[in-house]
Amino acid sequence: DPFAKVKGLIENMIAKLEQEAAEEAKAKAFCDKETKKTNAKIDKHKSTVEDFTAKVDSAKARIAKLKEQVSILGKELKNIADDQAEATKIRNEQRAEFEEVEADYQNGLEGVEKALKVLRDYFGESFVQTGQKGDAASSIIGILEVAQSDFGRLLAEARETESSAAIEFEQMTEESKLATATKTADVKGKTAEIQRVEHTLSELLDDRDNEQEELDSVLEYLSKLNSKCVAKPEPYEER
Repeated sequence: DPFAKVKGLIENMIAKLEQEAAEEAKAKAFCDKETKKTNAKIDKHKSTVEDFTAKVDSAKARIAKLKEQVSILGKELKNIADDQAEATKIRNEQRAEFEEVEADYQNGLEGVEKALKVLRDYFGESFVQTGQKGDAASSIIGILEVAQSDFGRLLAEARETESSAAIEFEQMTEESKLATATKTADVKGKTAEIQRVEHTLSELLDDRDNEQEELDSVLEYLSKLNSKCVAKPEPYEER
């Protein structure tokens, strides 16, 4: 029966079309589901990479800041040491000069006192009190007494100046020691923090690299998925 044969052909064609439609619907559902899931993974990986990048930038900035602070502290410590060395040099010079001056004044004072004693012993105490044995001797003793007073005053002033200089130097030295100890501890603390942040940075870089590799892998999968799922225009020859 020709009609039966045609009918069979039509039924077979319809069944084939229905099967193809079902397969296309199944493939489309798979593509839609897989594309959605893959895009979600891409978004998650991108967000994670961006988060790691922000942390990496923050760690690098912190390290740079700490290194700058350590450098400044190093310069300050050097300045303190240089100032202390210069102050010590000046103080030693002052001390040496004082000892020389003190010896001169002390010798001068002792010399005058000896001279006065000799004169007083020679002329007697009554002369010292009344000045009865000559204006010349009296003048000499007067001059020596003035010299005695001057040497005593100069010696006292020199010792007072030396004492003040010594106290000032000791105060400066103590302040330098305190500042040095504080800044040295600060350098030690910041150096340790640099090491900790550098270790964290290394881990962040590794984590970001791993995350980027996963992102690249998912992007590659999406590209292959699109090549299968995205419809391409049918060439004119095939039409």
